[in-house]
Amino acid sequence: MKSYLLFFSSALFFTGISAQAESYWLIIQNSTYGIEKIEMKNMTQCEEQGKEYSKSPGIPRYLCLVGK
Repeated sequence: MKSYLLFFSSALFFTGISAQAESYWLIIQNSTYGIEKIEMKNMTQCEEQGKEYSKSPGIPRYLCLVGK
């Protein structure tokens, strides 16, 4: 019984930590598929990937967003 209690209390602890973490999203407008979202590691990676995607034909715009 104690092991179940320990398991559930640790699961709640780690769930609380991940809920507070920020997430970074690259939103691209694709003429074929509409709007796509891709999760990124950080804002720097998002900006770099967005610039690369914007060079591709059919993907004229991108936007980087921070989520929680």
